[in-house]
Amino acid sequence: MAIEKLQEYLFQRVKEKLPAETSLADVVAELLHVSNDSAYRRIRGETPLVLEEAQLLCEAFNLSLDHTLNSKENSVVFTAFNLNNDNYSFKSYLKDILHNLKLVASFENKELIYLTKDFSIFHNFAFRYFFWMKSILQHPDFVGLKFSMDILTKDIEDIGEQIIRTYNAIPSTEIWNTECVNSTISQIEYYREAGYFRSGSDLEKIYSSLRDVIEHLRTQADTGSKFYPGENPDYQKSNFQFYYNRVVLGDNTIMTILNGKKVLYLNYSVLNYMVTQDEAFCNDVYSKLQNLMRRATILSKVSEKQRNMFFNILLKKIPNHSTAFS
Repeated sequence: MAIEKLQEYLFQRVKEKLPAETSLADVVAELLHVSNDSAYRRIRGETPLVLEEAQLLCEAFNLSLDHTLNSKENSVVFTAFNLNNDNYSFKSYLKDILHNLKLVASFENKELIYLTKDFSIFHNFAFRYFFWMKSILQHPDFVGLKFSMDILTKDIEDIGEQIIRTYNAIPSTEIWNTECVNSTISQIEYYREAGYFRSGSDLEKIYSSLRDVIEHLRTQADTGSKFYPGENPDYQKSNFQFYYNRVVLGDNTIMTILNGKKVLYLNYSVLNYMVTQDEAFCNDVYSKLQNLMRRATILSKVSEKQRNMFFNILLKKIPNHSTAFS
């Protein structure tokens, strides 16, 4: 990439890191100890950056100078969060999710769009936690352990509740299809066949709780508001749109729009995720999400018949708990 393009790319990356209302020229001038006029000339590419200046910018905004120098057209920079048992625990993972949600909730103008292919962590927790720890992370504490309803430790349960309550305060759009429940049921059935449930009653409780989650989600779609189980939806804000997507299977994609600035979260390898604020890439994904919603059926607050048909399809997929343990 030509030098002037590299410089343009670097300032674009810096701009993406800044709040929407912050002046790029002011930040560059203060960081490089130059006048605002000199900062503008660098931003416009009229004055080349020296290597030390580029390094200062990269260090200040946690950017890779090596990646910047080797960047190519159409490249997109992501920050990856990889969950493991060594230096990034499941508790740290949940704390990062909570931190990100609290950050989103702190903005005056905020929106979250979630295209999902599974039950999200915001709606289903206890069994998924056990499955992830035992089968995905293969945590040594879970070797030989069987599932029971009291498996959650108090600290994990508390963080999970904070995640759900914080998410419920954020205006959100969720895009589902009838396949979203399949992976959870497959995981439960795999554990049933492998003998990983401590008792038949625990298996029955899991399927019963899964039905409860679906019914609660139906009620949230009906009222157009998110609320914690047991709360009165009449006192909650109207902040929830729910779409039935029949067009594509989709993936697990979350986009937030914070005071007009887009941030994209992409899930990979079950639990890991990548984050980018690349403006062009985020705008492209946002456009595709909007197009998908135009082709989907909105089920929140309207379309009662279609809404009941959708959730009844999900409920019918769940095996009969009275015969499930065998």
